[in-house]
Amino acid sequence: MLNKKLKKAWRHKEWFEFSDKVKQRDNYKCLKCERGEHEVILQVHHELYRDEKAPWEYALSDCVTLCRGCHAREHNLIEPDKGWHLLAIDDLGDLDGICERVNCNTPIRYEHLTYHPNWGYKVVGSTCINHLTEKDQALSSKILNIYKGVTKFINKSVWEAEYIFGRRCIETKYKHHIIRIYGEDKKYSYKIGIKEKGYRGRDYTKEYKLKDRGLEEVQELAFIAVNGIICENYEERKVLKNIYKCLLKIK
Repeated sequence: MLNKKLKKAWRHKEWFEFSDKVKQRDNYKCLKCERGEHEVILQVHHELYRDEKAPWEYALSDCVTLCRGCHAREHNLIEPDKGWHLLAIDDLGDLDGICERVNCNTPIRYEHLTYHPNWGYKVVGSTCINHLTEKDQALSSKILNIYKGVTKFINKSVWEAEYIFGRRCIETKYKHHIIRIYGEDKKYSYKIGIKEKGYRGRDYTKEYKLKDRGLEEVQELAFIAVNGIICENYEERKVLKNIYKCLLKIK
């Protein structure tokens, strides 16, 4: 809460003159949303505060013009529209989740786990992804398409039984790469054979052992893993890694 002394300062003649200079410098527009004085209420935001100074005793460069909404967001009074970072996406299989965006609360199937430095963690749905930066919105779309492809991969991929060095396994091709699954009865492991351009053979990863997992769960994990290996975008690869870790925690 503002103290009485500061409240009086906002009504001071010097403050009105100072704030008008800031607004004039910024062409009477909010520097965040770029709306003008005929569209919104404009206010002056101090980038920093010093107890010994009155609001008009700052350099003009210490202040910017913002609309009332953007000003409130700067002080973390309103949930920000930008600055959120995508950490992972979870497919609940049905509308079993709730979007945590303020005033949304819509049932959602795909949970987007996001993080904001000032607001912490929040789960939002596909239609509220505007919380994220433009870069993360594009990333979210790519990851979501991969996630939606999991079901298609499990149901439509052709898995062939093989014996490799005396061990029974099933394997399938995915974009010229090989996914090979060993074991049975919730004692599975998998390997991925990556085919590089220009090479005839494949480089196989180490064997990943998974306990207490059904076959479809192992197929899903292997699908996420191979996409994490072959994707070239660092941010996308990082999110896929987080998804993989989240899936490992679910039993």
